[in-house]
Amino acid sequence: MLQTFEGTLNNGHIFFNDATQPPRNAKVMITVLQVEDEAPKTEKPSLLFRGALKNLSQEKKDQNNKEIQDLRSEWQRDI
Repeated sequence: MLQTFEGTLNNGHIFFNDATQPPRNAKVMITVLQVEDEAPKTEKPSLLFRGALKNLSQEKKDQNNKEIQDLRSEWQRDI
């Protein structure tokens, strides 16, 4: 019968995550999972691009604002 025990391999030693441990002298197969670095905490996605459009000309800013307003109007219209 196969059983799975979760733990951590550290310096050649296996540390199990809970009190349950495999029987002594049991044959084992060890699968090492790829270590994933914890993703750094970031700001809200909406803030990632803050300032990305600051170098646009006033004409481009006005055009973008008009397109956004058109989209809002389209969504708010009666169907």
